[in-house]
Amino acid sequence: MSASPLRETQTWLSMNDGVRLDASVITPMGQAPASGWPAVLLVHGHGDTGCKASCLPRARRLAARAYLTVAYSVRGQGASEGLTFHMGPREIFDLQDVVAWILQECPVDAERLAVCGSSQGGWHAYMAAIHCPEVATVVPENIFTDYASFVVRHGCLNRWFFTRTMRRRIMTAGFQELARQWALAGDWELLRCWMDERSPLNFVDRIHCPVFIVHGWHDVGMPPNEVVQMFDRLQVPKKLYLGAGGHDGIEQEEAKGMREALVDRWLDHWLQGQDTGILEEAPITVARRPGWDHVGVARIPVGESRHRLHLRVDGRLTEAAPDGPTIPSNINNFPTDPDYGLAQALRDDMVGVQGALVREEVVFESEPVTGELVILGSPSAALHILPNRPDVQVHVELYDVSAEEEAMLICRGHLGTRSAVAGSHRLAEVVLATICHQLSVGHRLRLVVANLNTTFAYPYFTHSCTRLFHDDERPSHLILPLA
Repeated sequence: MSASPLRETQTWLSMNDGVRLDASVITPMGQAPASGWPAVLLVHGHGDTGCKASCLPRARRLAARAYLTVAYSVRGQGASEGLTFHMGPREIFDLQDVVAWILQECPVDAERLAVCGSSQGGWHAYMAAIHCPEVATVVPENIFTDYASFVVRHGCLNRWFFTRTMRRRIMTAGFQELARQWALAGDWELLRCWMDERSPLNFVDRIHCPVFIVHGWHDVGMPPNEVVQMFDRLQVPKKLYLGAGGHDGIEQEEAKGMREALVDRWLDHWLQGQDTGILEEAPITVARRPGWDHVGVARIPVGESRHRLHLRVDGRLTEAAPDGPTIPSNINNFPTDPDYGLAQALRDDMVGVQGALVREEVVFESEPVTGELVILGSPSAALHILPNRPDVQVHVELYDVSAEEEAMLICRGHLGTRSAVAGSHRLAEVVLATICHQLSVGHRLRLVVANLNTTFAYPYFTHSCTRLFHDDERPSHLILPLA
């Protein structure tokens, strides 16, 4: 659609508690349709400089496509007044007020309003679907759906949550400091409960409008596993894109263009009534890694076509299970600086961890594959361990290794517990991030089991020794979901 002149105005929106939010309205030039313009509300991400300005380029592009667009700065962010409650009830009340203002004060079609946004804005899109019945469709992008797992994921404090969300220089109402206090006090379950009420996954049954979810495979802070759960549970017209982008993820221009085109077609269908064909296509579009070949799939499979590879004492990954007793491996957690712990790591964003803890790895590799192998879903590792302390972490990383020994991370996962029974065997089930990855002929799989991975989780700062078993009685293994 060719670009047309636009009319852009700035305004202040008064919320029901008197706080004013900074907003921009971009209106297409020309005669509005008899029922009013189709409209898109854009909400920005959370951050030091997060404000409506980051949404304006997209707002102008959509306005050139005959949508009236509104972008506003969330309270306590940008020029908006008030203090931010970090995606809490107060932000939902504001969202409802903004939606009501658009429908009452702007020349829009009351039945054709979408809410779109990435990260914090993606949460607002979900909340609009849940709490604003006037909304026709939503496009949540790059946002978690289970906030208990966002703060404490599989028994470990999530690094991205504490080093990014809780360290933003924004006008906070105080939750940032409270979260750090609870983390240091060991009140991790309280943290999970506090954050859980923000989870879109809890309210999926209240969503009645069409939803297009967009997420990046390699989102460092928010892996796509729970996003797939959200999609599976939605009982409305829906679409899912999994590929490039996301928080600190891998971006690629061609994939970005594909993603943008899909969103445009979705909005054109639901807001302008165009026959874009998007509902006749596969409901899920995935970018198959390591390239960016986009393919349509009906669903991300769970439970079927699973391929098992066993960890062997000689460092191999084989289909054949161990047939006798073997020497176990060790996964040690060895602090070298007793004065460095969680308090210091929270303060310096884990800069000092490398000098305070030793990372130890146990590595296993498969034979080169003789045919193309496509992983689609969430790999998992079943590890038989014997810890000597209650606090133990196990990190699993899966790599694609070429014939030239170039290793590419496919996905990773971890499991932590602070209540292991010292000296007792247990099975550690580690679920890795959901992915679509094609292993080429001649490539090998490499499985790394380690005591820490500071890219994703805060380590434990206590000394421990954990045995890893790979014998006939305790056959640790990797499970791959194959397409």
